[in-house]
Amino acid sequence: MNRTRVLGIAPYEGMRNLMLQLAAKMDDIELTAFVGDLEPGVTIAEEYATGDFDVILSRGGTAEMIRQKTRLPVVDIELSVYDILRSIRLAESGNNHYAIVGFPAITRNVSFLCEVLRYNIDLYTIHNEEEARKALNSLAQQGCSMVLCDMITSSLAREYGLPAILIVSGSESVEAALRQAVAISRVFQPLQKHSAFLDKILRSLDKNIFVMDEHGNSVYSTISTPLWVEIEKRIRNCLPVVLEEGGKRSLVSAGGRQYMLRGRLITCENARYAMFDVSENLVHPKMEKYGIRYLDKEEVFDHFFNSFYSVTQPATTGLYEQYAQSPVPLMIAGELGTGKNHMSHLLYRKGRFQNAPLCVVDCALLKKQGWSCLMDSEHTPLSETGITMYFRNVEELEEAAFLQLFLTLRDTHFHQRNKLLFSCTVGLDGALSARAQQILSWFSCIVLTLPALRAHRQDIPQLASLYISILNMRNAKEVAGIETDGLTMLEEYDWPANYDQFKRVLYELILQTNTTYIPAESVKRVLKQERSLFARPTSSTLEEFLGGKTLEEISMLVIRHTLARERGNQTVAAARLGISRTTLWRMLQKEESIRDGAAHTLSSFRKNGHEST
Repeated sequence: MNRTRVLGIAPYEGMRNLMLQLAAKMDDIELTAFVGDLEPGVTIAEEYATGDFDVILSRGGTAEMIRQKTRLPVVDIELSVYDILRSIRLAESGNNHYAIVGFPAITRNVSFLCEVLRYNIDLYTIHNEEEARKALNSLAQQGCSMVLCDMITSSLAREYGLPAILIVSGSESVEAALRQAVAISRVFQPLQKHSAFLDKILRSLDKNIFVMDEHGNSVYSTISTPLWVEIEKRIRNCLPVVLEEGGKRSLVSAGGRQYMLRGRLITCENARYAMFDVSENLVHPKMEKYGIRYLDKEEVFDHFFNSFYSVTQPATTGLYEQYAQSPVPLMIAGELGTGKNHMSHLLYRKGRFQNAPLCVVDCALLKKQGWSCLMDSEHTPLSETGITMYFRNVEELEEAAFLQLFLTLRDTHFHQRNKLLFSCTVGLDGALSARAQQILSWFSCIVLTLPALRAHRQDIPQLASLYISILNMRNAKEVAGIETDGLTMLEEYDWPANYDQFKRVLYELILQTNTTYIPAESVKRVLKQERSLFARPTSSTLEEFLGGKTLEEISMLVIRHTLARERGNQTVAAARLGISRTTLWRMLQKEESIRDGAAHTLSSFRKNGHEST
């Protein structure tokens, strides 16, 4: 026969001995008993209430406090009317003015007895030591000569000069409690075994699960070690979102590692819980340099709304929200410097999957490690569901890699499970590159074209004021604005590199200015410099520029001119030319090969005695 394993915690030694005597006569009970009242009793329960026991047996306030600290069932040794009557008879024998002070388990039965027998006894219900002291102090001032009470009150009564009679539990009460413990255990044991079985299953899944109730209290965890402070803080920050929206995914760094938190709402018997799966993010932060980066909602918010671009976009927020909420993939098109990356942040922030991280794939940085993580790893971001993924610099991929990556996205229906964003740089004519057109066709993208700065010349004075205020703060400046003629020059300039160029020009003007207003002459000088950096052939020199040259020679002249304008930056130059970086490199290599061949021919010609004179 299975014996019920009982942990007995008695408020006084006499009750402990009584527990042991009665349990020894019962074949179905295995009792381990200690003495501990209130907090000491709770400490014993926390130390011993493990899988070695089925139920805890205690009394009064100690039982109440233990119940709040353990998952084991707690049986309270109730005071019988006989126990209370014995104490009352002892008090009455001295014909004294007495009162009864105790926890609810005591005063509840006393109240019932007084009502039935019409006893007029002062009752004081307490819940802790502080309340006991207040009751005893009041009774002492009233001239009360005796108190009937529990163990803790009996100990305190001496401090107030009050005699005390301890209301003890008789054998009937203790035996009844032991029988109740057996009955409860028979019901609880199967539930406990089932719970232990489920717990083993959850732990065998190698999942770090953390469950909180809606008030932020921890109710379950498979995590054996204490959570990092950063992780627990982030979980608590995510709790309201999970309770309100049903789910939340977040990234947090702790201990030199990055962790993914997946929270979901669980409802049980009208109570709400948030369950978090805590796992190490296997796309490590160092993968950023190989082209793959995860950004949390909070990071994206900071990146966009603390940037210059948060105030540069025209008032079409409603349209952007419609684009963001649409399940259709989106192509963000625009000239250089129009804020395509920042627009991707805005679209994610307003999109359906904002409660999951944004995954950014920079194709220009997809070296061997990044490509392997993306295409070969079992933890690839391409296996995700319910995220936003943003691809940039797709022109930088080799043709074979481009086809493999984007046909994989299409054929695995990635775009139907997630939100896909792309960006491409367009020329002055607004035409999309061949790569962008392919993506547009494969995924039936909506195209969001960002306007050039010159299309919003009327906004330049306001934009200048906004950015000057930011630069004043960052550079400890006190510039109040730009002279009127200087502002006019800024409005009339074409801004070939758009907002990026505008920011750079204002920054340079701020650094050069030591006066309240930026002089018009400074604006004129800086814009002259910009015109030389971004010079374009004019119609008057076009014939000279093209005359007598083959198409291949003209192409190379355009390439060299664009490279010069972009200060040798092949990535930017390729984007402006509408070709891939690989194609640009091949054309440069071909020209170099032709030049080397020509040099070799000339050298041979000279060696053969055909030097010119």
